[in-house]
Amino acid sequence: MARISSSVSFALAVGGLALACVGLSAKSDALSISSVRRTPVVSAVERCAPAVVNITTNSREGGSSGRGSGSGVIVHPDGFVVTNSHVVRGATRVLVELSRAVKEGRPTFEARVLEDDPAHDLALLQIAKSRTFPYVSICTTCSVLVGETAVAIGNPYGLGDTVTVGIVSALGRSASLPTGYTIRNLIQTDASINLGNSGGALLNLDGELMGINSSIHPSAKGIAFSVPGDAVLELLDRNLGARARPAPPSCRVTGDEGTTPLALLPPAPGHAEPPTPPPAYVPEAPAPAPSTSVARPKRSPIGLMLRTAADGVLVASVTSQSSADIAGIVGGDLILDVDGRVYTSAPDLADLFQQAAPGRTFFVDLRRDGRPTNAIIVVPFK
Repeated sequence: MARISSSVSFALAVGGLALACVGLSAKSDALSISSVRRTPVVSAVERCAPAVVNITTNSREGGSSGRGSGSGVIVHPDGFVVTNSHVVRGATRVLVELSRAVKEGRPTFEARVLEDDPAHDLALLQIAKSRTFPYVSICTTCSVLVGETAVAIGNPYGLGDTVTVGIVSALGRSASLPTGYTIRNLIQTDASINLGNSGGALLNLDGELMGINSSIHPSAKGIAFSVPGDAVLELLDRNLGARARPAPPSCRVTGDEGTTPLALLPPAPGHAEPPTPPPAYVPEAPAPAPSTSVARPKRSPIGLMLRTAADGVLVASVTSQSSADIAGIVGGDLILDVDGRVYTSAPDLADLFQQAAPGRTFFVDLRRDGRPTNAIIVVPFK
């Protein structure tokens, strides 16, 4: 009996040692995950994935019905969602499904379209007000770094939450959409953006929204474009007011520099012109030189004295230190289009600037001395 007891004791001791080794291995694996595998990309995804949603739409055209799909991003805890204009345009019903990262089983809500802004390929939706939603904070273009890591989250091909990683390849790009609009000041990335990623998030490693994924270059691989956070903030401010911007989510550990209004930033020295996009993306501009004929000047609130000319809207003069002056616009410039839209009347263009909310950014195509150029104008805060 003593020998049996000894054998049993030895077996228990060996078993205990084995369990201890298993426990040590599990603890080692946990340490490995937290210190090695939990990269900044993983952390950004864990913080922000619950705020990226799937959007499905129903539409009716020519007597037939259709369905569409895309992505969106919750940017306010009260359920305000930003997506692309082309995702919801013409929809008779819009449904928003929360991410699989949300624990209560991916609930679905019917959404109301508050604003459709095709000139920036953005739309603002609102879902149920009965709860608080996960959301992301937004950073402006001035804090985006060329070469920094870019994390894209979307819903390509209806597969559900999908993450791809790349870098910010360039800033200030332009691209023409099938809708006929030319979108300015886009962020270019090589993160893989596929069908269904439209309206999804482009994030930095701080978990901030750099842009809303919008389009890809149709004849190139690794070239995709995102509408920058500046335009998203303007969309929110127009509908909610600047004071309604939410505080950064509590999980964010860095400062709130990303919410600084663009109009309050110091102007670049020398009134440098914004970068000109590659020729492939620049729409053709009419060739005629500016004409100073007809119509009385009309002053706009951004410091432009505008005159209706035979071939467009002419800049008669620019007020010193005004928003237009800071943007580098000079007297004699001919305005070809604003945000991709052509204006032929000085009063109409002045009214556009007059009615714009403070901080609103306009992307302007110009002709100066017979050559095309462009400028970015910010409506001043009063």
